[in-house]
Formats: sequence, C-alpha cells, structure tokens
Amino acid sequence: MRFRGKNSFVRLLSGLAAAVVLGGVMAAAPHALVEPAAAATSPDPDSSRPVYRFWSEGYGNSHFYTLDYDDAQNLHSTDGWWTYEGTDFRVWPLENGSCPEATTPVYRFWSPKFTSHFYTVSGSEADALRQGDPNWDAEGVRFCAASEPGPGLTAVYRFWSSAFNKHFYTANASEAERLRTSDPKWAYEGIEMYAPTSGAASPPVTGEAAPRMGCQAPDMSSAIAAHDAARIVRLFGGAGTFRDAVASGRASCVPLDDPALPWVLVNKQNPVSPIDYVPASLTGGLRTEVAGSYADMQRDAAGAGAGSIGLTSGYRSYSTQAGIHRYQVGRLGVEDGERLAARPGYSEHQLGLAADVVACGGGGCGSLYDFAGTSQERWVRENSWRYGWIVRYEQGQTATTGYNAEPWHLRYIGTELARAYHDGGYRTLESFLGAPSAPNY
Repeated sequence: MRFRGKNSFVRLLSGLAAAVVLGGVMAAAPHALVEPAAAATSPDPDSSRPVYRFWSEGYGNSHFYTLDYDDAQNLHSTDGWWTYEGTDFRVWPLENGSCPEATTPVYRFWSPKFTSHFYTVSGSEADALRQGDPNWDAEGVRFCAASEPGPGLTAVYRFWSSAFNKHFYTANASEAERLRTSDPKWAYEGIEMYAPTSGAASPPVTGEAAPRMGCQAPDMSSAIAAHDAARIVRLFGGAGTFRDAVASGRASCVPLDDPALPWVLVNKQNPVSPIDYVPASLTGGLRTEVAGSYADMQRDAAGAGAGSIGLTSGYRSYSTQAGIHRYQVGRLGVEDGERLAARPGYSEHQLGLAADVVACGGGGCGSLYDFAGTSQERWVRENSWRYGWIVRYEQGQTATTGYNAEPWHLRYIGTELARAYHDGGYRTLESFLGAPSAPNY
C-alpha cells in the first residue's frame, strides 16, 4: 500500500449513501483514541459485509470506504482520482435505522473546513466533537461494528499522521505492523473497533479502471520533468480542476517554485529559485514563449480602439533588480520602498513572465504612474486574461501581495489558467493557488 501526500483533503462524493470516508483531522492535535465499550453478547457475523477500499494520492493520501457495490464499481470505472485497493474490514449495515444485536454504533462527522468525514466508535469521543469542536457536524450513525474482541473477530487498527493530516484504519495486521515499525509518518493510536472475519459476500469490482488523474497519472512525472505546463494541466483534467487541486493541496507533485512553469509563485515569501535564474531564451524583453501572446494583446488593444500599449520593463536580472530596490529604498525608506520594488531575487521580472506597460499616443508614451484610468488600462484590466496575462497587483490587495496597487504590472500564467483566474473572480495569484499571504519578507 502507498502512503503519500501532504495536505488534509478528503473528497466529498455526493450520492454515496452508504459511503464511509475514514480520514480527517481535528482542528489542532489528533484526538486520543478511546477504547470501545464492552458489548453484552457476541454479534452474528453472517449479516456483515466487506467494505470496498479506495486510495487517492490526489486527495492528500486519503482512503475512501463504501459498502455499496454500485458506488464502488462506478468509482472504479469513472473516477481517475481514486485507485481501487480491494475489500477491507467488514462492518454491519444498519437494520431499520438500528444496529444489529450485540453491535455498537459508529458515529460519523462531517467537517466543511476540512471537507472530510471522520468516524468513531467511541461515544465519549463523539460527544466531545459534538459539544466542543465547531469544525465538525454530527451526521449520526452510519454503520455498526463490534466493540470488544471475540471468536471470529479481528481488530481494526487506527493510525494518525500529522504529515498527511489523516486518520487511517486497517484490519490487516501485517499492514498495521509495517506502519508501526517502519513508517515514521504514522503514529499508532490503538484498536478502534472489531470486525468479523466472515459473513455475507459482496460482488467483486471488475473491468478496466478509469484513467488515472492528477498526480496519479502515469505520465505526470515525465510531464513535470519536461516542464510541460500544458500536459500537466491536461493530466489534471483542465485548468479549473488543476487550480482546485493545487489550492486544496491535492497536487503535491506539482512544483510552485519551478521558474520554467508559468504558474510559478514569486513573492516576498517565495524567492526565485535558483536565486540567479535567467530564462533560457528572451525575445523583446520577455520570455520567448510568451512574447507572442504579448504582441497579440498589444495588437488587439490598438485594433479595439483602446490605444497603443508600450512595454517599459520586462525581464530584469538579479543585479538590475538590486539597483532598482536600492534606489526606491533610498528614496522612500525600507517600508514604503519595498511596497514598490522587490528585493533582488524576489521579483517576478526575473522570470521573464512580467510586463510593466504604459499608455502611448501621438505625443509619446506616459509613465507607469499615468497608466491608471487610461483607455489602455481599462482594456488591459478587462481583456488581458484572454491572452494569458493577469493584473498582478490590484487595488486593495497589499495585505496579500505586499505591494501597492500596480495596474501596469502584468503577469503571464498561461491562457487556460488566466481564464480560470478571471472566471473565478480572483484578485491575487496567492489566493488563486491557495498560498498564504506574503505582505512581508
């Protein structure tokens, strides 16, 4: 079994009435396991059923369990985010809303904050969540288990990972032993419940699996190694899905610091890497592969009657940025100067993906500070996304970006992503990528 991923996210699969998602995390440290209460008699194993188990790297190393064969078959055949791993431990379905004799309820909680479910057999743990944790909404009892060991029963072990922000449950003793002895990312919390080793059969999941998506796609490693942004986005199913996966932490394989990729994040907390990076090829002051899109934007702005747009600053080297930073800080002081000029190694201009533009007319071109309010500025604000560019530093976003509004500073992120940025109403690249604000170094 594979254990990979970094962030807490479990996919909500609507319509899975009998689904069990065994993952999630408390708001702070993981809650301590409370041993199940004793049952009066041994439960009948014959009516128990195995759950189907799925794993997803793309959803933060989460596991998904369902009792429903149709749901499991559909997930296997149509959803490339999930990999079928076989049947796992057995549980008892509810009978007319109640647990069968000698079984104990397992409580389900849903967290909108973590977009995940959490299950516990402990009544006191369930009470603690209901009464003291606003992040979790009680959803009642969803299935039943045995609360004490007995003939024909096996333990279901519970683990917690602070690396993945997940709980994991398994009835496989050898799997549990491997985690305890050789995987430092998982901490053993004890036995959560007991499951029968025999009972009613379930039909097997059959047929070809849906093509793997996102980080699980077979071609993803080669696409990342080749810095092939278009293929990476395609393997996630498109720009919208790619963005959602990155922002939610479901795209741990995708680097945000690779300067060769158009979505690379550079701000006061994320320098250019390597610090002395120089684009492989430049044309007209921009990276060669984006110069054409800028030329198209420039041509169409003029053709639409908005006026001429001039590029006053594109690529800047580390040393050039050092001089600009030194000048602005010397003129305005550190605080105000650094709201205008990035420190060397922290400027998007070093990527060759940023363009400072000015409005030009019959009398020549204006300055950067004359750009706001011009017909060119309005056209760029409304249309630059069509060409793969966004206005990087908008009015009112200094607390996120660390810079004053710069309506002249455009940043290329690619046509598909720029459309998703525009359609989603985003105003900073940080929020678009789900990254923290970076107002200061």
